[in-house]
Amino acid sequence: MLPLNLEAVQAARSVIAPYTIKTPLLFFDYLKERLGKQAYVKCELFQKTGSFKIRGATACVHHNLAQAKQFGVVAASAGNHAQGVAAICRWLGIKATIVMPTTTPPNKIHNTLEWGAKTELFGTILDESKAHAEQLASQKGQLFIHPYKDPDVLAGQGTIALELIEEDCFDGVEAVVIPVGGGGLISGCISVLRALKPKVKIYGVTTKNAPATFEMFHRGAVVQTELKYTLADGVAVKQPDAEIIDFLKKNLEDLIQVREESIAHAIAVAAEHGKLVVEGAGALPLAAVLDGFVRHTKIVLLLSGGNIDVPVLSNVLQRGLVEQGRIVRLLVRISDRPGGLNSVTQILAQTQANILQVFHQRATLHAGVGETEIEVDIETRGKEHTKDIVRELSAHGFQVSRVT
Repeated sequence: MLPLNLEAVQAARSVIAPYTIKTPLLFFDYLKERLGKQAYVKCELFQKTGSFKIRGATACVHHNLAQAKQFGVVAASAGNHAQGVAAICRWLGIKATIVMPTTTPPNKIHNTLEWGAKTELFGTILDESKAHAEQLASQKGQLFIHPYKDPDVLAGQGTIALELIEEDCFDGVEAVVIPVGGGGLISGCISVLRALKPKVKIYGVTTKNAPATFEMFHRGAVVQTELKYTLADGVAVKQPDAEIIDFLKKNLEDLIQVREESIAHAIAVAAEHGKLVVEGAGALPLAAVLDGFVRHTKIVLLLSGGNIDVPVLSNVLQRGLVEQGRIVRLLVRISDRPGGLNSVTQILAQTQANILQVFHQRATLHAGVGETEIEVDIETRGKEHTKDIVRELSAHGFQVSRVT
């Protein structure tokens, strides 16, 4: 199955062209300013259905069109593959059933239903959903579209690399950084890059909370590991495919593992400094670069998707503001008399702090008789501004501490 024949990827590109877009490759100024890197981001978050998965799904359905039209299609997915399969089936008038883990984010279930597919929740992880989907397909003769271990799917994903090398700015690129779950995306891209740009280094990135691919890559043995909650749910694979891992070992410069905190930070950086809404799996390459794992100067980061649940995005952005010291909680001891709280809010206003909320803690033994404590959440310009605010409160006789 691997490496792919280059002609197969080129043929897939012709097939998927009416149903996909050539996504932009944008210069990411922030990484130049912060790390001195000439970094470009391949924005698959702008792809139809919000991720690269539509490419592989379309290539597979078209290659097996007679079976798909007669019996229908079944797939297993945590979200993005589901939406890709559902979309192409809707456009071609094919019935689709998507088996999804019970832990799938609500927005991805909703979006799959919106594309017209039938959804079935089964299992807590993708591996369990996939086994159930394969059983359904064998019983009814349906076309099963594997999320990564299928030559047509791989060829569709490899079309991303064809687009990359056609960009003028790709000349001189030293490294391409790509998310890794099951390995379909990166394997398709490797096949093209090794054939046409063999000197370019390729890095894969996964998350520590879904360590099976990383462990198998570095230990050289088939392993199953327990999954934890991860922002990068799109790469949460319990047991990767041995053939794909062997292919990655022969072709990757390295497979990198990043922490959840790094993924959250990368999502926030992409949103604030790139104006890009990126999901957890899509943010993995940026997380690896921000953590210093990629030393090359001219690089491409493949941002694979943007289907992040809105509440998750809100929490991540809030966390980012706290990390930067732009949202701060202060514990202030005040007089428990009329005007005590007002005196604090006046100082906060004078120092240009924006008060978000105040908690009045009367039932406490930490304060003395005639005193009380308030917890006040404020928005500031950053850590230095916060220090100025604390100094000003202290100068007016208030006992102040930070709540972390």
